[in-house]
Amino acid sequence: MRSGRRVGLVTIGESPRVDITSEIKPILGIDVELMECGALDGLSRDEIRNLLPKPSDYVLVTRLRDDTVVKLSKIKIIERMQRCINYLEDYVNVIGLLCTGDFPELSSRRLMVEPSRLTMNVVSSLSGVRRLGVIVHDKDQMRMEEERWRRIISDVVVIPVSAYTSSEYDFRRAAEYLRASNVDVVVLDSLGYSIDMRNVVREVSGKPVILPRTIMAEVIRELSA
Repeated sequence: MRSGRRVGLVTIGESPRVDITSEIKPILGIDVELMECGALDGLSRDEIRNLLPKPSDYVLVTRLRDDTVVKLSKIKIIERMQRCINYLEDYVNVIGLLCTGDFPELSSRRLMVEPSRLTMNVVSSLSGVRRLGVIVHDKDQMRMEEERWRRIISDVVVIPVSAYTSSEYDFRRAAEYLRASNVDVVVLDSLGYSIDMRNVVREVSGKPVILPRTIMAEVIRELSA
């Protein structure tokens, strides 16, 4: 039986993603029940290693339950993500993807919030953004992210700082670089980045910072009210 206050969350890694849900649950409301499903749920470490990206693949980065950080090939996990969506559809009215990657291949019979499209539409709606700063997990994502964001902003500065292995010092260094690069807005381009990370980057860079996890949560709250 479906509930209007039950929300489904799909992660590219293993569920549950307590690091994310602990920050979005207060936004969604204490009466919202979360159901999670992970593309890597039930897989052995050997099976997960088989999902590593090749040099030409679309690279995704996630964290496992034991905090191990892994890179994944998008094309190798799409089917497993769709299975998660199909499962959750029978129990929820709204589904959120816990990843800012582009997933045009995925579909749902329910309302589905895609942080990639959501975040890009937010940036597109802003006037006066001449240079955009983007922080990603890994250097292997930089070229892909530059091409992706240049669809809407011609001048993009991308810098890698992992949400999972980097220190506050690393975020401060990145923020200083973006401030010196004179960007107008910074996007922390992953659901893995936290409110504390956003606050550090905003403080040091002196620029507005867009955090996909909180934007997604605000939209889901409106849809599931």
